[in-house]
Amino acid sequence: TSQARVATGAQASVSRAARRAPCACGSLGRGGHAREPSSVRASSRRGARASRSRPPPRAASDGESSGSANVAVSLATASLVDAIPDAIPADRRPKPYEPKLVAFTGGTAFNGIIDELLELTSRVTHVIPVSDDGGSTAEIVRVLGGPAVGDLRSRCLRLSDESTDEARAVKALLAHRLHATDSAAAKAEWYRIQEGDHELWANISEPYADIIRSFLLYFHSQVSAAKTDVKFDFVNGSVGNFFFAGARMFFRSMEAAILLYSRISRAPAESVVVPNIVLDENVRVALGAELCNGSTIRGQNEISHPTPDPKSFSKAPNASSSKKPSSLGGDLVKKSKTVAKAREFINQGKDVKKAGKAKAASSTFWMEAIERGAIPDVSAHEFWGGLEESSAGHQRVRDALKQGDIRSAGELINSRLYDLTTRPLSVWDIDKVVSGYEGLESPIKRVFYLSTEDPTSLAPVYPKANPAMLRGVATCDGVVYGMGSLYTSIVPSLILEGVGEALAQKRGPKVLILNGAQDRETGDMSASAYVAAVVDALNRAYDPDQTRRLSHTCSDYVTVVIAPVGGGMPLDLESLHAMGVETVREVDAKKNKSGTGAEYDVPALIQALRECFPPPSV
Repeated sequence: TSQARVATGAQASVSRAARRAPCACGSLGRGGHAREPSSVRASSRRGARASRSRPPPRAASDGESSGSANVAVSLATASLVDAIPDAIPADRRPKPYEPKLVAFTGGTAFNGIIDELLELTSRVTHVIPVSDDGGSTAEIVRVLGGPAVGDLRSRCLRLSDESTDEARAVKALLAHRLHATDSAAAKAEWYRIQEGDHELWANISEPYADIIRSFLLYFHSQVSAAKTDVKFDFVNGSVGNFFFAGARMFFRSMEAAILLYSRISRAPAESVVVPNIVLDENVRVALGAELCNGSTIRGQNEISHPTPDPKSFSKAPNASSSKKPSSLGGDLVKKSKTVAKAREFINQGKDVKKAGKAKAASSTFWMEAIERGAIPDVSAHEFWGGLEESSAGHQRVRDALKQGDIRSAGELINSRLYDLTTRPLSVWDIDKVVSGYEGLESPIKRVFYLSTEDPTSLAPVYPKANPAMLRGVATCDGVVYGMGSLYTSIVPSLILEGVGEALAQKRGPKVLILNGAQDRETGDMSASAYVAAVVDALNRAYDPDQTRRLSHTCSDYVTVVIAPVGGGMPLDLESLHAMGVETVREVDAKKNKSGTGAEYDVPALIQALRECFPPPSV
């Protein structure tokens, strides 16, 4: 790792404001010589593209071997140092004390405070689980194996530079997703991106573009050569995930891929993104949860937000037929209570319309869905595919529902369900889009890892904790257990052997940030129960192998609890203090739309963290 850092150079730690500020004067190259602004460089280099001595990487065809992609990547990485600026423009004002932190988080909730956290400190080791088995990442894992990269990519991207036109263009490219529902359209767009013909390349200079494209081409060569029963589906694919997976496979190292990705996106050098576990190449693990009633759930998605398996449903006998299938989705639809409810309303559409549409407007089901933000605030076609608009001219389901036009809402939803029965999607989640999730049948007792080699086995496996994570704990000023899904985002890192030991030995603030609302995993937990779950995970208290268990106290792991004012989790202060929690800080927050919880005032949350990690006394 140290050699890699020397090869790529150091990056300056800067404030988020400086990282976003446009830089008209360009940046400094090697030796302090001024560089042209990125837009000028990009324009001049594109004009000279035809006369280049070295041709650009060529888009790979489906049947092409990976040899040419290997050469392209090797050529591109050989010029990596010269192509990418040494550092992003720096804010020259003296910065206050920056605590060195380790943050145990997931991939989504904690992303919402990264911008403001960078104003407090950029010296953070972000520990991210890699057991996700849903979303577009699942398709990469299905075909190429290896750990899930989606949450790692999203954190790296969140940390990326936005100070120049080129930096923003790189971020837009790596954040881009292909068509969400149409496989053919997604693949066509992917080829345009490979070939450099997509508008996303417009403000990216040629050397930069060559490096990024080389890894995209390498990724494509690997998915094309993979021996699978079902070919890779590009639908809803993340370009950043493709780049990340290509780099990981080329270097045969997740750490090298993260370093390259961070360099490409110009993330602060001291903001380190770390996968929580170390796996052999292409080895996969799954997450399991044992419930208090003795039953077991397999898979992160099934634990956190169960969804129908899009590859298991039965398609219509003749997908090209103009006749709609008699069953909208077969087993797929049967698994979703939300879809069943939607169909009920669809079937009532004509009657409701004749009755004056009052029932739809007053429907508790739909209005609650709108209030909690479950109905997307975009056009149905953009988010779901299917019809661009209903026969009455509605593009958004929420607009149709608010106006009481249940038939239009039904048409839009129905068209999406029909697509699901006739197009084999690798990534889609109806329930994630339309509604929340049912509660668990019993509270979670413990979370553990499972092998993916035998999908029926419930025998635990014990992946190794990433040494970089343990080194971060040993050298940090404090620890943060971030917001996120307790059992699928936070706990998977805490149950690893060596983590509880390292945290118990570490002196300093250990801050747990409570979620603003309850979810499927926490049910009706109190704050003290939440803390107890964290302590039990670190102690591996319910591990069937008793030799792996620890017996440290709560105060060894958690010293401060931060909670939002008016949050959805009961704050039982007496119980927290009795457990050994030294400090409980309530932070300003606003009620969420559903009234079931609260959303942190982020500047107030960052101020609370600042007070938890004061400068060392002189």
